[in-house]
Amino acid sequence: MTLQILISTMFRENLDFLKPIFSKNSIEDYDIIIVNQTTEDKMLSSQFSNIKVINSLERGSPTSRNLAIKNATADVCLMADDDIVYEPNLKQTIINAYQECPNADMISFEAINEDGNLYTNYFPEGTHNKKSLKKIFTWVITFKRKVFKEHKVLFNHHFGVGSTFKGETEYVFLRNAFDKGLQMQHIAVTIVMHPNISSGVLMGSDNAFAAKTALRQRYLGNLSYLWLVKYTLYMWKDNYIRFSEIPRKFKLGLQAISNYKKLKATGEIDKIYDI
Repeated sequence: MTLQILISTMFRENLDFLKPIFSKNSIEDYDIIIVNQTTEDKMLSSQFSNIKVINSLERGSPTSRNLAIKNATADVCLMADDDIVYEPNLKQTIINAYQECPNADMISFEAINEDGNLYTNYFPEGTHNKKSLKKIFTWVITFKRKVFKEHKVLFNHHFGVGSTFKGETEYVFLRNAFDKGLQMQHIAVTIVMHPNISSGVLMGSDNAFAAKTALRQRYLGNLSYLWLVKYTLYMWKDNYIRFSEIPRKFKLGLQAISNYKKLKATGEIDKIYDI
């Protein structure tokens, strides 16, 4: 079984950023694809046979990740960002997991923050459900490449940084696989450290508000209007937004629902682009 790490980054001109990522592993042991979203004057290159670089002039995290997936060749892919640090024995940990769960099409692992604490409150080990997938971030996702390719499971171009709805990219990706009946497992083993990000700042942002509302429209339909009322009040009561922000945030949610409906009506929302 082979493993390939798919890294998304931007504006890189050398490979030095890989050093901290693989500081606890030997980078020579890993097959790596780097998608570098950049400009024509800032190109990245690799002189190493195990590191493939793809420079792209396009923007958006879904586009970057899909480009990496479509160029992948290994049995198992591991999604990655450029600000992480892998735990020792990364490759063997992942391969062992698939050997122990041979029927799994996707396996998620766990991450810690810079303080050594779990990055989030993960669900117990076992088979994923719709709720448990909400705790899974990109950099702990692994999957069997051929299975995901056969079922056309890619990142949605309208959910993620640099796209229409700037968030919820992992959940839409994973939910796509879940809804197609793929076997998805979670294993309580730490494979990576990711710097902590303030959930309060993220939750209260306009981007997060719009993305979460669009996500509810996707899976709840018109019940998303009721959800939006409750969510706006929850955000105020838990001090994520100020009372004076309620009308604007609510209108932001309504606009997100409207935008999603328009994309759905044209068939654009789930369109798979050839890269």
